[in-house]
Amino acid sequence: MIKILARRTFGITAAVTIALSATTAISAYAANDDMDAVSLAKKMVGVDYSKGNETPGAGFDSSGLIYYVYQTLDYSIPRTLADQFKMNKKTITDMSKAEPGDVLFFGSGKNPSFAGIYVGQGKMVMSSQSKDEVVTRSVNDYKSSFIGGKSILSSNDRLKAELILTAQKYLGTPYVFGAPYGQTKTMDCSSFVKTVFAQYEIALPRVSRDQAKEGKFVSKSDLQTGDLVFFTTVDSGKNIGHVGIYVGDNMMIHTYGEGGVKFTSINKEWWADHYVTARRVLK
Repeated sequence: MIKILARRTFGITAAVTIALSATTAISAYAANDDMDAVSLAKKMVGVDYSKGNETPGAGFDSSGLIYYVYQTLDYSIPRTLADQFKMNKKTITDMSKAEPGDVLFFGSGKNPSFAGIYVGQGKMVMSSQSKDEVVTRSVNDYKSSFIGGKSILSSNDRLKAELILTAQKYLGTPYVFGAPYGQTKTMDCSSFVKTVFAQYEIALPRVSRDQAKEGKFVSKSDLQTGDLVFFTTVDSGKNIGHVGIYVGDNMMIHTYGEGGVKFTSINKEWWADHYVTARRVLK
């Protein structure tokens, strides 16, 4: 609680959300390898459409965006849209049953003309030739041309993506030190973390110093989506007094002070100087 204020080895976050999606300068793409498919796809929003290309710098065509996201996360997938549609992965025949991280294809018969990455809440991220950039669109806008989907993520990677999406639902929830656990009108740092993980049947202690004893230690250089990051505070002295959930790209989602639940860099201002440790509680 608080009163104060190279590739990844196993392929997956989040975010990012509105806050992280805004960081679309080309220089920001270097840290994508610690993110999940949903977060990484969202971060590409605004990148130019470019036929035949597959990188943030050069732009993306429809299949190029999908190729980039999953290759970055260590999934081996084909480059062309037709071959992606034929991948030997779990097939999705009902668009309403798509889960975050699934790839949805649109076209006619068995001939896809474009595709998108489902990011939850009825939305997908796609590289649009007509809009000349990567955009977020409602899947229902293309319901009549849906021809199937593929589930690519492992169960563990899907859990990470869904956990961050769940955490994002609380953005802006007011911060109150010592907020009672079990209600979500207000939260403090550790009740927020406990609330999010409880929705995935992962029981954590109530306070941050005890949460820091859970799971296993992970170095700051090896952080992955869903790891817990811990800090000291003005009031905690040398002891742990704050916790957040790592979402990739050196960012965490947490709550403190004005604005309540928010995204913050772990490498800036107070947090950079008062980082203590991290724990991995997701298996």
